Amino acid sequence: TLVLALVRGRHVFLAHLGDSRGYISERGRLKRLTQDHSVAAALLALGKLTPGEAAKHPLRNKLSRYIGQDGKAVADVHVAQLKGEGRLLLCSDGLTGMLSDERIAAALVDERSPEAACRRLVREANEAGGTDNVTALVVDLARGG
Repeated sequence: TLVLALVRGRHVFLAHLGDSRGYISERGRLKRLTQDHSVAAALLALGKLTPGEAAKHPLRNKLSRYIGQDGKAVADVHVAQLKGEGRLLLCSDGLTGMLSDERIAAALVDERSPEAACRRLVREANEAGGTDNVTALVVDLARGG
């Protein structure tokens, strides 16, 4: 899977494939910028599953789009406008599968540096079971630009 970002001035351009995710944290609020490319996420979008059901569904890790798939893999592209200072989080499903959005938001708010936030997120995901590889990248987004 892939998630990448380009920050230009007050805008964040995100592209992703699979179930790696992008988030922005501003004023203590965590906003998810990507939607997983999985069978369970598609069923959720169609109203066939609730968020709780999708999180535990047997096909939650069955990807519908990913790098290396047969045929052309088309990434979703999103643009988000920054309202103030905050943080950008790019992460793998090994993180989001182990930690709730509330725990992720707390680490982004509580930790002073991006490196400390990453270390805490990876540590907490591993302590919660660490059933998959855990990758996290945190970038401070400054006011202005």
